[in-house]
Amino acid sequence: MEVRTMSVSIQEIPRFVFDELYVLIGEKTKEKLIKFVLTDSTDSRASIDDYIRDIMNNTFFNDNDVVDLLEIKTVYHRRRQLTKKNWFKQLKKEVDTKKNTPIHTEREVLEKILDSKNTAENLRDALTDIKDPQKYIRTRIEEIEAWANDRETRLSDYPYLETKQKYQLDKAFENDMVCIICDFLKNAPKNWISHRFKDLIDNPVFADGKAKMKGNILFNSEQQGKIVYDDYKLSDNRVIRSFISLDENEEVHLDKVFMLDDTDSEIIEHVMEQRDNRFYTEKKIVFDLRPLLLRVYGNTSKKAYDLATKRLTKIGRFSIEGRTTGPETKTTFLYNLFQEVKVTKEDATGRIYGEIKFSDALHQQFITKQTVQIYSHFIHRLENRLSKILIYAFQKERIDAHLQGRSMKQHFEYTFFSDRIRFRSKRIDTNLKQIESSLGEFKEANILIEDYKRVGNGFEIILTPITESEKADFFAVSTTTLIQ
Repeated sequence: MEVRTMSVSIQEIPRFVFDELYVLIGEKTKEKLIKFVLTDSTDSRASIDDYIRDIMNNTFFNDNDVVDLLEIKTVYHRRRQLTKKNWFKQLKKEVDTKKNTPIHTEREVLEKILDSKNTAENLRDALTDIKDPQKYIRTRIEEIEAWANDRETRLSDYPYLETKQKYQLDKAFENDMVCIICDFLKNAPKNWISHRFKDLIDNPVFADGKAKMKGNILFNSEQQGKIVYDDYKLSDNRVIRSFISLDENEEVHLDKVFMLDDTDSEIIEHVMEQRDNRFYTEKKIVFDLRPLLLRVYGNTSKKAYDLATKRLTKIGRFSIEGRTTGPETKTTFLYNLFQEVKVTKEDATGRIYGEIKFSDALHQQFITKQTVQIYSHFIHRLENRLSKILIYAFQKERIDAHLQGRSMKQHFEYTFFSDRIRFRSKRIDTNLKQIESSLGEFKEANILIEDYKRVGNGFEIILTPITESEKADFFAVSTTTLIQ
């Protein structure tokens, strides 16, 4: 089992993490937190945000040591289960000794409701056991025992919190909060914010599935080797040329040479998510292949390893050139994606690692912030092959509209999409149906798109406004990884 540890400052956590935790806490727990713990609160949202930040700062961050996430979860979960069982035992003891317990008080209140003339019939039916004190008490004891034994229930779910002392309530809610944060962080990406190079967004680098290269062959005098290239015409004077270099003495099987596609885009995205300080200093990213295989292929079979290795190698051999033609041909950009690709097996553990060195051009784009930023979890929630490519284009449009003070309601002609995706089909209607299916996924998942409608050979799309968290995370200060 992989042990997840943390060693960064609380100030480096993106603001949106607190938005996610705020939702995960749930409305009932938030109401109880304000009622029993944050009793002096005048702004509940701000108070809860500060409360979460304090717990994360005190529990998950240490100036000197790397904190083990699994160890924290184990300690707090064991403490929570023990407290729940102690609360149950205390309540049962009070019942057994014939004391007037919270259960008795609760039953008496419900009995008055039942006896009221204004009580609805459906509520009367639900309170049929109220008239039998022993049966009601026995049922409640069984329910609370089930709560105490359930490993997923919270201390704040205890129905008689008002009977506990303030210090007990403080500890209970803290315990719940630490467990919620641990569950959230265990599946967190290494980097919360993903980056996509703008040239990979504004040009049709990736195909909407497996597409063969057309098979034009050049001899590269510099590298003394053959290159297969493919020209994709965007307009009368704009062409994207894709190259793939061949190994020395490698036979040219044109039916087996494929363009970059949505899977390659996702692999590049995954590799970028694994970046750490070594990427900034050496342009390198080293990562365990297993999570990539699970993300892309859903398994870790030998076949999956072979497929991933083949794709990483293909990306490493790819170069892209933008050309404008007319009275004279002009190159607008030219670069390869990966400069080096190594896949090695660690003898001690048997784990297989990828080591990627990015090209100088792309690394420079990252350093000079010529990238579009987006929260990693948005990408992970998408399934549609077009959505995984278009998400960066829509994010770029949202950010540009925000910075330029433009409306988030825009019209996108078909050419907007064909300039960003290398469609395999030549039929515009077929491609528009694909695009509409992708837009439907964005809207249903509430990611970047609020609404859309088909208008001729295009779409009128309402993009979601830039959130306060995005403003803080993308435009204010740089954010780093939370888990290392």
